[in-house]
Amino acid sequence: MAKIILVSKHVNATSWQLAQALKAQQHEVVLLTSYGETPRDTSGIEFMGYFKKWSFLEGIRIIPGLFGLQPQILHVLLDEDRMSPAQMVLSTFAKSHPTCVLTTSLLNIRKGLSRRNPVRYLIEESDIITCPTVEALGLLRGLDVRSNRQGRGILPPVLDLKATPPAEEAVDSSELHLLETLAQKPYVVIPFNEPRFNPNAESFIRLRTVAQKYKVALWGTYSHWSLRDRKKFAAWMEEFQCADRWLLTGPLSASLTQNLLQKSTALMLAGQQFTPVEMTEYYLRAIQSQAVLILDSRQTSVHSDLWKNTVNCWVLNHGQLQKDLIKLLAKSHLKLPESLSEKLAEDRHLIDSSMNELNRLYNKALNHLR
Repeated sequence: MAKIILVSKHVNATSWQLAQALKAQQHEVVLLTSYGETPRDTSGIEFMGYFKKWSFLEGIRIIPGLFGLQPQILHVLLDEDRMSPAQMVLSTFAKSHPTCVLTTSLLNIRKGLSRRNPVRYLIEESDIITCPTVEALGLLRGLDVRSNRQGRGILPPVLDLKATPPAEEAVDSSELHLLETLAQKPYVVIPFNEPRFNPNAESFIRLRTVAQKYKVALWGTYSHWSLRDRKKFAAWMEEFQCADRWLLTGPLSASLTQNLLQKSTALMLAGQQFTPVEMTEYYLRAIQSQAVLILDSRQTSVHSDLWKNTVNCWVLNHGQLQKDLIKLLAKSHLKLPESLSEKLAEDRHLIDSSMNELNRLYNKALNHLR
C-alpha cells in the first residue's frame, strides 16, 4: 500500500472520513492541516498541524521535511475551486518530484475554472483528478491537461455509516414545546436558508404547496430578515389558509435534530442548492434517523448508486419540480417499501465502490512512475 500525504485546510467530516477510509485500506496516511486542528483521538493517522496562514513562505519551509518522508502520493483536498499559496507550492513540488503522484479532489466548483484561477492549472498538472459527481467531471472538459495518462474518477464525500447518532440529551422548555407542537400533526422538514421573503420565488411556492397538505417545520431561522419581511411572510401564508401550518425550528442541538427527523413524515431537500459536502451531511442525518427523503434529480448525482425512486426515496424531476411535487403530495402517504439504512447495511459495496475506484487510480498512476 502507498504512503499518502493528504492536504486539507481543516479537519472536518470530509477530510477526516477520507483519511480514515484510506487508513482502513491499509495505506499509510499523513494528514497535513492547519495549526491547532489535530484531534485528541487520531485513530492511528499521523497529523501534521503546521500551517497558520497557508502562505507561500510556510509552504517553502515545510518542503524539505515533507518530502523527507518520501510520500508516494500527495493528495490535495479542495472544498471549492480556490487554493492558497501554500497549496500551490506543495502541488508544484509534488509534480516535480519524480516518484510522487499528484492527486487533486475538487469537491465543489463554485466560481468556475477561468484562466485566472490557479485551480485550473493544478487540475491540468495533476496525475489524478476526482470530483463528487459525473456533472462536475464534465465541467473539466476543454482544459489543457499536460498528461494523456491523467486518471479521472468520481469520489463523493465519504458517507460514514459507522458514525453514531447523537446521544439523547435533556431538552429545555422551548425545545419541548417545539416537539409537542409538531407531534399534533404529520409534518415535513425543509431546510430553511432563504435570505429574504419573495412570494414569487419557486422555493416559497413549493413551501406553500407542501404546507397545504402537511405541517412544515422550517429547519433554520429568519432572524436575519427584516421585521417587515417576517410580517409579509406570515400574512402571505395566512392568505392561503396556512397560518397554523408552519413553524421555524431555530438553532437545534444534534439530539433534537435527530428527534425532529425521526418523527417527521419526510425531509424535503428537492429544489435547493447544496454543495456535495452539505448533501452528504443531509444524507447521513436522514439515514441515521430513518427519515424519508424527497430529492430532485440533480441532487441524486451525489452518491448516485444509492437512490431508487419510489423504493428508498422520492425523486422529483428537476425540470418540473412543482408538477412532480403536486403529484407526490396527492398520495395518501409518503411511506416507502425499503429502508435506506437497512439496505446500506446489506449493500456496503455501494459505499466502498468510490474508494475502490480511487485505489485503482492510485495504483495505475504509481505503476506509470515505476
